[in-house]
Amino acid sequence: MSTLDRLKNSLKNELIAKRAELELSQEKMAERLDISLRSYSELERGNSFCSAVSLINYVNNCNVDKDKLFAMFDEIINDTENN
Repeated sequence: MSTLDRLKNSLKNELIAKRAELELSQEKMAERLDISLRSYSELERGNSFCSAVSLINYVNNCNVDKDKLFAMFDEIINDTENN
């Protein structure tokens, strides 16, 4: 699996868990990220990765620990580089 695929899969799992925690519909979660419902749906299916702006909106509007989130991404990137 490529690094990008691993990042998309990780983000997908993160978004699904956070949306369940916040008890939000996909539409409400998309609003919080300031993206379309279709774009959000693609993220939850693991078909795309979001922009930096969407990540910032996610951290700021969904009570996300940015250090934990980016540590997760960093681990994936470093693991790929070391293998």
